[in-house]
This record gives sequence, structure tokens and C-alpha cells, in this order.
Amino acid sequence: MNKEVIMKSVLVFISLLAIVTTMQAQTPFSIDGGLVISHFQQQVKQEVGDPRGERIVYEYELGILISGKYFFTDYFSAGVYARTDFGKREAALFGGFDSEGKTIVTNELGGSYTEFWFGPSISFYLRQLFAEFGYGLVGIRSDDGRPDIPSNAGDASGSFTTNPSIAWLIAFGGNIPIADQLNIMLKLEYRLRYYDERGGNPLVSDIDHGTQSISPLIGISWNP
Repeated sequence: MNKEVIMKSVLVFISLLAIVTTMQAQTPFSIDGGLVISHFQQQVKQEVGDPRGERIVYEYELGILISGKYFFTDYFSAGVYARTDFGKREAALFGGFDSEGKTIVTNELGGSYTEFWFGPSISFYLRQLFAEFGYGLVGIRSDDGRPDIPSNAGDASGSFTTNPSIAWLIAFGGNIPIADQLNIMLKLEYRLRYYDERGGNPLVSDIDHGTQSISPLIGISWNP
């Protein structure tokens, strides 16, 4: 995973938390924190219960979110958020079984990735329900699984950066009160982004690398 992306993520998380904590005593702020956890795999066996070999599809992701929001009314807030995702995606073709009956695969593609987003967001509320719209002002992705998309300078290992005009998120969710000023936050998030640079240079042939994702998120919302 790209150390630069991880360090930027940590610094932004700490700065955002410090700013929100300093201001929350004087203003109607909300501090939200949440996790995204997903896992998916596919495998082939001659019979159920046989030893597992190589998986033909393997995916996992851990996402961490923190955001600070200022409530202008009971129905509207605006703020900033920071989001980092760590994961791994691998896929391959089924290649038969070895002498021990374990699956072997061919044409493997994939690897680990780290993605960082930071930007503004606005939210609209109706009782405990809300809709959220955000923009990826900063979007960086380090991806070991995409050596097939280099920059026009031939860089196949640098970090992707988002196209400034296409880096958006939409989320819908709700808050479940569990204590005074404390809620469990549940939401479903859709993100659309296109990457147009790698390692600071445009992608080869000036192509765009598009990504869409839908992620469930669970967390805590605190209204001091």
C-alpha cells in the first residue's frame, strides 16, 4: 500500500478531529465516525468439504470515515469529511485441480489498494432520516492491481488521482438514538469517480479510469 496515501489520510483525520473538537463547545456541531466492512469470495471444489485451493475471486475492504457537520437548521447541515479505504481484489480463471485435489487458477489479476477521499458535504434531514451529498475535493488511489493502466509517462505503479469534475458521493441513511446526544448511524453510500492521472501525469492515451461503488456504513453520530 502507498505510504504517502496512508500518511495523508492520518494527518487529515487528526486535523479534522482537532478542528471539530475545538469548535463543538460553541456551535451546533455533529461529529460522525463510521466503518465499512465487506468481504466476498468464490471457490471451486470437486466436492463440498474438500481442501480449499486457490480462490477464483477474493475481495475484502475496510473503510474508515470521520466527518464534522454544522447544523444551520434542524433540516440542513454542511461540513467536511475524510474517508480512507483499505482492501484487496483478486480474480482468476479456474485452472483445474492439483495432485491433492486443490483448486489451481490461471490469469490472476488483482492486488491491494488504498483510497483516500476528502471534501465538503451537505445533508438534509427528515426526523431521523437523512440524505447526504458530497464532493471528492481530494481523491487519491494507490492500486497494485492495475498495472495495465499506466500514465502517458509509462508509470504503472504511481497513485491515481480523480478527475476534478467527476468525484461525487450520494448517501441515504438514518440515525437511531441510543443515549442523550448519541446515535447509531446507518447509511448506504454510492460513489462515482473517474481517475485521469497517475503519478501526476495523464493516463495513457488520455483515457479515464472509472469506478463506481455502493457501500453500507455503520457508525456513531455525536451531537454535543
